[in-house]
Amino acid sequence: MHAMDKAFDFRTAQTRWYARWEESGTFTGKRDPSRRPFSMSLPPPNITGNLHMGHALAYTLPDVLARLRRAQGRDVCWVPGVDHAGIATQVIVERQLKAEGTDRHQLGREKFLERIWAWKEQNQEDIENQLRRLGASLDWSRKRFTMDPDLNRAVRKVFVEAYREGRIYRGPRMIQWDPASQTALSDLEVKYVEKQGKLWHLKYPLSDGGGFVVVATTRPETMLGDTAVAVNPEDERYRHLLGKTADLPLTGRKIPIVADAFVDPAFGTGCVKVTPAHDPNDHAAGQRLGLASVTVIGFDAKMTPEAGAKYAGLDRFACRKAVVEDLEALGLVEKIEDYTHQVSVSDRTGAVLEPLVSEQWFMKMDEAAAEALAAVRDGRIKFTPAHHVAVWEHWLTNIQDWCISRQLVWGHRIPAWTCAACGRLHVELEEPSACAACGKGALVQDPDTLDTWFSSALWPFSILGWPDDTADLRHYYPNDVMCTSYDIIFFWVARMAMSGLAWMKEVPFREVYFNSLVRDESGAKMSKSKGNVIDPLEVMDEFGTDALRFTLISMSAPGTDIALSRSRLEASRNFCNKLWNAARFVQMNLEPGVTLAVEPELGEAEHWMIRRLREDLAEVTAALEAYRFHEAAERLYHLVWDDFCSTYIELAKVHLQNGTVAQKAAILHFLDLLLRALHPMIPFVTEEIHDAVMTGRLGPGEPELLAQRAWVSDHPLLAREGGDPGLIPVFQEALSSFLRLRSEQGLDPSRRLQALCTLKELAPFEEALKSLAKLESVTFAEGDLSSPTRAVAVLGAGMVALELAGAKDAGAERAKLEKEQEKLLKELEPLRTRLQDPGFLAKAPEAAVEKLKGQVAEREGRLAKVAALLQV
Repeated sequence: MHAMDKAFDFRTAQTRWYARWEESGTFTGKRDPSRRPFSMSLPPPNITGNLHMGHALAYTLPDVLARLRRAQGRDVCWVPGVDHAGIATQVIVERQLKAEGTDRHQLGREKFLERIWAWKEQNQEDIENQLRRLGASLDWSRKRFTMDPDLNRAVRKVFVEAYREGRIYRGPRMIQWDPASQTALSDLEVKYVEKQGKLWHLKYPLSDGGGFVVVATTRPETMLGDTAVAVNPEDERYRHLLGKTADLPLTGRKIPIVADAFVDPAFGTGCVKVTPAHDPNDHAAGQRLGLASVTVIGFDAKMTPEAGAKYAGLDRFACRKAVVEDLEALGLVEKIEDYTHQVSVSDRTGAVLEPLVSEQWFMKMDEAAAEALAAVRDGRIKFTPAHHVAVWEHWLTNIQDWCISRQLVWGHRIPAWTCAACGRLHVELEEPSACAACGKGALVQDPDTLDTWFSSALWPFSILGWPDDTADLRHYYPNDVMCTSYDIIFFWVARMAMSGLAWMKEVPFREVYFNSLVRDESGAKMSKSKGNVIDPLEVMDEFGTDALRFTLISMSAPGTDIALSRSRLEASRNFCNKLWNAARFVQMNLEPGVTLAVEPELGEAEHWMIRRLREDLAEVTAALEAYRFHEAAERLYHLVWDDFCSTYIELAKVHLQNGTVAQKAAILHFLDLLLRALHPMIPFVTEEIHDAVMTGRLGPGEPELLAQRAWVSDHPLLAREGGDPGLIPVFQEALSSFLRLRSEQGLDPSRRLQALCTLKELAPFEEALKSLAKLESVTFAEGDLSSPTRAVAVLGAGMVALELAGAKDAGAERAKLEKEQEKLLKELEPLRTRLQDPGFLAKAPEAAVEKLKGQVAEREGRLAKVAALLQV
């Protein structure tokens, strides 16, 4: 027990309390068979940088659940970890090397890996400390990294067994190639960006001299690899051309004119160039039609020798310019149009991707997808919000085989070796000592690594020791809930579900809560280019972690993104300060004999406060268990601010200053309940208050740390029935009315006013009303309180009024009213004119007309009030 400072020093308290929680083992899963487990897996942040605001939200919400369930007596195990982030990490370290005048090829594979591991160690420590700053109550004794040796063993086991079962295969397929990072990407790593480009209409001469066919393209450089012109078989315009050939300009080749249903007759001229080597749709059509495939763009994004001697070696975009110039010189460009279209770019590097046929490793997904669909349909996995089920269904019913290989150094290396002597492929858990076919030892491992999401898909069970049958795996799998962002439902959630069902024969989690995205104040997505990024580390430095957490929690309505603003952060900081000041006031008036072991004496105000606590804390518990975090935060906000601070403490001041030990014990119990209920949301300030106020006042056997104390639901005080709240609700209504009148009249908040009230039974509350509503006096009178000089409010059982005479400068008030009247009249003039326009009324949608009528009615109502005040 120690005296509370005037203000909460969150900067020192946060570090001090997290260290204390961690040292005490508060967050460590005990694997206690007598307690029901509650387990979660932290969505592992990438090692590529600082945590952003999305992380702050994604880790705060599950922390609320972890602290709640721990207080409810569950054996909580929340496993932390960090993801190796293959492409993103390698790109960053390669940039560092470039700045040093070297690259990974000069360094060599092993030295390059050493460099990345060193960078990883530094960044991982920073990220873990940031998680501690957020207050995330993680079990650090179980922390993992996606490339830990035992997690690599799990990855290898899945790869080898899936290969032997025919679910993983290697072969040539069209993939999306990132020329910047020099690797294949999965479809989910492709981002489509709208760009303003050109649509070139090119003329291909018919070989028989009978004219031209005109094709439209956004990529004229690829025409060098065309192997056909296609039309829709139902398009009567071109049926006479089928079977003929066209001369492919600039190449000297002849290409056939063919029919295929993939052609949209409405696009361009209805004739399309077919480039099987450089377009997914063309590739599929080429396979159907038996067309040749000519690769004219290489993996370096430069033109190949097959593009022709003039163009070979050119960058693809430089080649585009050269091809167009050459075609124009030949008179073979019919026209060029401005065109808006979607361009595929790398989600990591931003480079424009190139569709190329490449030898890659793939995983079949159809059977696993069917299992994951069934798990959601039959309720083994439940989604909150539920509307994400439709997205899940759409994606998994249209799933393609997964390209799992990446041409990267950083990541889980593919466990496949090829015999240099006979070409035999070996897929094994460990490197073979010799070829199984010819017995020679010259085996070369596949240089590629696996997609980052391959290891992440195994996260919920690999971090618990799989493939070994560990005690952790038996006790904590499956997870109770996975809290994550909805934008990785395909990247991660679906793949975890498929992997868990495939290898554990059980879902990886029973529920998934998809948190919102955090946007800026105007609702725009945060990005460095826009300059609207809000850094959580800076916010915690200025406002404190508790204020950040409470803001995010209070705005986390399921299915609604968060528009984060400074005003909301300030409001949350004010809330934490309000709690601190109330607790400090209570502490200052407690003598040593007031403890939680003392039976409280209950009066009218105490019975009212118990009722409020009982009702609201039950709602808070239900809301948190249903992932309605914002509802729980709102309940607690009003319970603390309105009921405890603004009402109960004001009414209990006499008890606090002059009451008995038993009367003061009631106040201590109420504060204790509020601290325990608030702790999952604002852990640092509540633990600091608890330490200052409750040390030496706890009941027998109670833990000293608030983080270790039980939840509020079973508190015996909340079960106390009976007692009449009496006039407390009437007092609250009168107080609320006085405050509203002050606000409506725009009065100086510090100016004390004379007040009147017809509810004489509130006389015992006069001092509380004067204090809270900033009143000079309260006169209890009978009859109608209306007067030209008063602001009046009607209550359920009477009236209250503020005397305004002398409270305002009459001349200034009249000038302000006249200015408002003039403004409203100006606003009404065009609105009324439009509403009287027959043309508008005849053409405008009904909703638009009704909206306009509402705007007119709202302003006319305000104008009438202003006019009435001017007549007083």
